[in-house]
Amino acid sequence: MPQLFSQILKPFVNKNVFRHNIMVRTWRSSTQGHGCYPIMLIDHILKVGDSSDGRIERGDESLGEKEVLIKDPKLAEVVRSTMNIILNQRGQDIHMVEKTEYTLPKFIDNVHLYMEYVSSRKITKNFYFPSLPKGSQVQNIAMSSCPDINNEDWVMAVKFSGSKLKLYRHNKDFRWIDIETTHESISPHSSLMYSKKDQRFYVPAPGCNYLCSFDLNFKEKDKLEFVEVRKKDLPKYELFELMEMNAFTRTDHMVESPSGEHFLISWYYGDEFELYKTLTVIHKTKSFKVFREDEQLTDRKTKFMSYTENIGDLCIFLGHGEAMCVPASTIPGLKPNCIYFAGHNYGVFDITTQTCSLFSTDEGLLSSTQFPSWPHPLSLTPN
Repeated sequence: MPQLFSQILKPFVNKNVFRHNIMVRTWRSSTQGHGCYPIMLIDHILKVGDSSDGRIERGDESLGEKEVLIKDPKLAEVVRSTMNIILNQRGQDIHMVEKTEYTLPKFIDNVHLYMEYVSSRKITKNFYFPSLPKGSQVQNIAMSSCPDINNEDWVMAVKFSGSKLKLYRHNKDFRWIDIETTHESISPHSSLMYSKKDQRFYVPAPGCNYLCSFDLNFKEKDKLEFVEVRKKDLPKYELFELMEMNAFTRTDHMVESPSGEHFLISWYYGDEFELYKTLTVIHKTKSFKVFREDEQLTDRKTKFMSYTENIGDLCIFLGHGEAMCVPASTIPGLKPNCIYFAGHNYGVFDITTQTCSLFSTDEGLLSSTQFPSWPHPLSLTPN
């Protein structure tokens, strides 16, 4: 597989480019043996068209959609793992087990989240969070900062199936803090995020007319706060476009840029008949809508979000846990003003051209059934 990865890349790619960039260094450590930065593989595949060796072909193309057909199963797996690495922005692997050597008899029916980390002595260790009821299904995890076992200040919030929320404060109180919610207040299919600028967690309500919000000092029995979302400068649609969008399903995701700008991303899916081995209905990514916060109008109770097709040099990543936003100019191979997405579908959406490029194989659209690909599947289950 390392040889396959290096063969598909342009020969002038230098593995030492930007090696001092923190994010690239994280990705490099996660792709040891691949010999290059993972985003360059995606960039090359999107540009190459039909490859001479037949491993990559241009699939069906229509208005606003492109399909990149990967004929080689090994290459398809490399693309899948590469996109997963790119979207694992924290660099921490979080897993779930049914029991550990530290499990007390009274917690035998519980499960544990644990995080792999590297100690000060450069030894990989596991940190176990407080136990959870067996059957817990984790949808999404958001953290106030990159976890440091020796730092007391980081906080982790977890969104479970059924719109349940829990909070963990490292070294403050070794337990989960239950956050009382209702199905009406938390969207079951949208992601939880943390804003460093506001020092608050946000998750969209169903319909995304409000954001459910809580801060780092939230205590049990405290009440959630709600921030109204007002969208501005919406695009004008033709009647056929409105009819098509009414048939789509949608998830909503907040993301914060390194400079503190807030964006709201609406991710649209549609159902289609596809013939692979058999005729089947597939749920595929169709489009995205991006809204930028108007900071001059926004206050604590209301966020004004303006529709935009230009986020400048930024790229948005949707896939693993929290959404992420980085300047494209800081990472070799990144294309500005694009959304990279992974999970139920894998691909890249060009905001400028409103074109969605999807990776597929002879078996169907490239997808993942493993946590924490977002937004499907909706659970992390024990090993």
